[in-house]
Amino acid sequence: MIEIDKVSAVIFDMDGLIVDSEPLWHIAEKEIFATVGLHLSTEECMLTTGLPTSAVFDFWFKRRPWLGKSKEELEEKLFERVFALIKEKALPMPGVIESLEYFKAKGLKIGLASASPLELIHIVVEKLGIGSYFEFIHSALLEKNNKPHPDVYWTVAKKLGVKIENCLILEDSINGVKGAVASGAQVIAVPDAYFFERDEYEIANMKLRSLPEVINYLEKN
Repeated sequence: MIEIDKVSAVIFDMDGLIVDSEPLWHIAEKEIFATVGLHLSTEECMLTTGLPTSAVFDFWFKRRPWLGKSKEELEEKLFERVFALIKEKALPMPGVIESLEYFKAKGLKIGLASASPLELIHIVVEKLGIGSYFEFIHSALLEKNNKPHPDVYWTVAKKLGVKIENCLILEDSINGVKGAVASGAQVIAVPDAYFFERDEYEIANMKLRSLPEVINYLEKN
């Protein structure tokens, strides 16, 4: 259960929660890995959903090592391609504007904590026109530890001027939920339908299927 009366701030994840970016990441991953002879299926791309990009390259190099290009070179190319795809095709997830308006109307502070690079975060925020809702936007890549560590949430809570135990974190990925729970905040998991039944999400205070469901749940409780 969520104790909404204890919540002073809401912290959103970005990829897969605010923006429908996972299909775009899959397009980019398929293209970039193909340059070193790895031809990934969409299902294979799903195996690394929620991992930092460096961990994605480590994951596939361990299983199918390649020659000719370093992981760092490929990661740079991946970001270039994702940036271009986001600028061209990114769409908000259902209920994004409504949920931001809902929390704003409640007088709650709103932050964003993403595992993506800060440049990409700003591209998404600008593309969707939602920058005015957030009091602080932060990338876990600027922390010592990326998700599933809780560092990024602690920093956002501190910048919002709210104790972490008075924050509600919304996350879609397993790594994000792990980090959010470890932070000490209340956590609502909003998994993609493909992952919804995974046991790892049971550590969250609540698991719902969409942002509209989040609003409905909070309104009734």
